Amino acid sequence: MNSTPHELLNLTDEEFEILAGLLESERTKLLIGIRHTDHRAFRNELRHRLTLVERLIERCGSAISAGSGA
Repeated sequence: MNSTPHELLNLTDEEFEILAGLLESERTKLLIGIRHTDHRAFRNELRHRLTLVERLIERCGSAISAGSGA
């Protein structure tokens, strides 16, 4: 298997919970920022970042499911 350094990130359960919480917090902040931003270009940047954060949240959820044996 040919993994990149980014794929080799090993976290403890506690670290993983913190990361998931930080991602959820960032998602909330981005949603607020998108709602309050008048500048289209900046709003598009925020939407792009939101997409990435949501993708990470989804991957974290997948990792939790895989780790629990569900």
